[in-house]
Amino acid sequence: MARRSLQFWRIARVNGEDLTRPFPARRLAEVLLSAERRGVDRRLSSPDGSVVMAHARAVAPIPVVLLDRVRESNFPSVGDSAGQRKALPLAPGDHLLETTYFGFLKRNVLAVLTSANGPRASRLCEYLEGMFGLGVELVPVLREDVDQILARLQVSKFEFAVPAGKLNDGAQGEWAEVLGSASRLMTQGTFRMSLSVGRSGNATEKQRVRERIQQLIEQFRRSATLEQFDYAVAEGRDSVSGDREIVDLLKDRFIARVEVAADVVNDPQKSTEEAISIFARQSADHDGYFAQCLPAVKGLPEASWVPDLVGYGSSSAPEPRGERPATVLSLRTTEEGVHGELLRR
Repeated sequence: MARRSLQFWRIARVNGEDLTRPFPARRLAEVLLSAERRGVDRRLSSPDGSVVMAHARAVAPIPVVLLDRVRESNFPSVGDSAGQRKALPLAPGDHLLETTYFGFLKRNVLAVLTSANGPRASRLCEYLEGMFGLGVELVPVLREDVDQILARLQVSKFEFAVPAGKLNDGAQGEWAEVLGSASRLMTQGTFRMSLSVGRSGNATEKQRVRERIQQLIEQFRRSATLEQFDYAVAEGRDSVSGDREIVDLLKDRFIARVEVAADVVNDPQKSTEEAISIFARQSADHDGYFAQCLPAVKGLPEASWVPDLVGYGSSSAPEPRGERPATVLSLRTTEEGVHGELLRR
């Protein structure tokens, strides 16, 4: 059996504010299906050199989108029972695809079924921005009581650890600067950092440090790259009870662990069918919790948020596209204005 992580995120505006209308997930799936049938190139090259490509595999009742990391070099080897190594049996032009599955649930909840090698959840936001000009971000769905605990916590320490190989894996803002600097210092092992109030300074100075650490913790919790961290805890004193509290910031997110048979993982068709089944079960199991803890979403999805994809008529000839190629978007004369107006609401 293989263990997979099932994360739950909420689709929001780029500033973290709630979307007041449902995200047009069904429209996204229909556009991707149409593009695939027409042979439109759906690859997107990120600034860090990685290439991803999306596929839709279900439209209703739960739209399901796959995002592949396309590996064109540095392939691993395979071995026989005696340990003899040999090259992967790839035909000319074949690539290695490492997949993450996205299920669009009610209330703008996004279920993300991950493996160790598939694209991070944040890559979907990059893809939507680069291919459709659609600016959204992912906000983690949290345990019901964590926000209350952190609101009462007089934080004194924040510690985290991240494998060196993941230091430069899609972080944004101040965290990108910190982890980017660390990635230049080490390429193996684990990078660990501890931020604390310390013993020196007066009460006012210590309070400023606490507030700064609290800001960094909030930025950390809102990041869509949390899964790259091995360890992250906040420590402090509960201002109400006076007790010392240690909050595991990785386990506060709404995450499920699912077991998937090895033969299913290794079969693309079975793996996709299993992912669709998992999303359906998890949606039914947790719908009551999401209804209780997440804001209501009213109205109908706005289809114009997701324009059609147009290409060169074949997915075999073109090179991977850049971050925002104009040739990808099929924009009507009012599309840009409509899109911008809707996102500003």
